Amino acid sequence: MSNHNNKFEKLCNDIFALNPNIRFAGVVNNMGTLVAGGMRQSVKSMEDKVDSSKLYLESVLRSEMRKDFDTEFGKTIYSYSEREKIKVASFPLQNDHLLRVSIEKQEQSHEKIIENILKIIRDLTGQDSS
Repeated sequence: MSNHNNKFEKLCNDIFALNPNIRFAGVVNNMGTLVAGGMRQSVKSMEDKVDSSKLYLESVLRSEMRKDFDTEFGKTIYSYSEREKIKVASFPLQNDHLLRVSIEKQEQSHEKIIENILKIIRDLTGQDSS
């Protein structure tokens, strides 16, 4: 396992430690492949493995498309969506990787979770997320 992947595994573990309502913390590469993290051990995925791969790739494509407007609006710090059953946040990382985090729908403090994730990213990667 590369040093990069060790850092990403630590990132995911640190995120899981933030809140028991975090269902998933994973890092995907620019090809949509999960390279670190995954589902919390006690949680069952809502989608099957094939759909997970499509979901990762779709997230990477959206993140890449957002870069088209970096000049006008600045770099994306994170994106967040709330669905009927789940909350999802994506965080662009260095070296064309993307952190995906899903949170249980009933969790009320997702803003605080996101704020703490941004701090973890800064501390662990030295990446400026502001």
